[in-house]
Amino acid sequence: MMTSRSHAPTRREVIRRGAAVTGALVLGGRGLAAQPAAPRKRIVVGLVADVHQDIIHDGPARLNAFIGAMKERQVDAILQMGDFAVPHRRNDPFMDVWNSFEGPKHHVLGNHDTDGNFPRAQTMRWWGMGERFYSFDLGGWHFVVLDGNDANPGPWRGYHRYIAEDQRRWLAADLAKADAPTIVFSHQTLESDDGVANSGEVRAVLEEANRAAGWTKVHSCLCGHHHTDGLREIESIRYIHINSMSYRWLGGDHRRARFPAHIERAYPWVSYTAPYRDPLFTVLTLDGETSTMRLDGASTQFIAPSPREMELPNAEELVPVITERILRIPGGDL
Repeated sequence: MMTSRSHAPTRREVIRRGAAVTGALVLGGRGLAAQPAAPRKRIVVGLVADVHQDIIHDGPARLNAFIGAMKERQVDAILQMGDFAVPHRRNDPFMDVWNSFEGPKHHVLGNHDTDGNFPRAQTMRWWGMGERFYSFDLGGWHFVVLDGNDANPGPWRGYHRYIAEDQRRWLAADLAKADAPTIVFSHQTLESDDGVANSGEVRAVLEEANRAAGWTKVHSCLCGHHHTDGLREIESIRYIHINSMSYRWLGGDHRRARFPAHIERAYPWVSYTAPYRDPLFTVLTLDGETSTMRLDGASTQFIAPSPREMELPNAEELVPVITERILRIPGGDL
């Protein structure tokens, strides 16, 4: 994300709301009753968010680390959560790395994936993405992918971040048909209007689907975009931020040259970031036997100077971390 106007919950706010992880374990799912357990497989999905190939100087190497780890883990599928790469020929080697994974590959559209006036349809064709919002099933679990980049109604400045009525209608119909525990992926968060601008309307669809089902069918919503790490629960649905693979955006007031001049010239936006030394990514494991959802943890350091070394006022909230989480999901107990 190249704008510093996003206001995802800080770690302090998350803790204050009572939704932060204590250790690695969260026992969620309060409110609606759980559906009786149905046979579901144990599946493993590799997740990566906000690589920003067009901003970070070593995107292919970072992505290669992810793909290599996913091949070694023999995951069932991989999914990238937006702000991936624009369809420019210079990025073909980057896409070759992604496409070297032979299993199912899924995409979420980010706001930067059409930078340079590339049409959304062109980006989708280059990625091999059939629909801009869609759902799929894997091992008895249901997954929904939303496109949070619809045009905002009325006057609007900056990137669009909206989910229009046709997409909301589709979402309601898709959830009504689904009979499996469901995870929703979006680039921008659905927990507040600082992500998707009409997030309340989207949450209403999710919450109505749960009420109509009589159990917490939609139990988790995962997003990228905000380059942060956090969890918040609203009406028994968890809203989880997956941190960027590459950096935290700092903006023009905090520009620092960290790399040799030839890199800074080739990637002029990288000096506006606080890059992560190592790539961050996670693995989502859904286990039908224990009715748990696990997100692997990962941590690294900033390439100096770090936000703390720069004495930024919110430095403690800028963390190169993905928190390990174990969450209960409908269908049984831990």
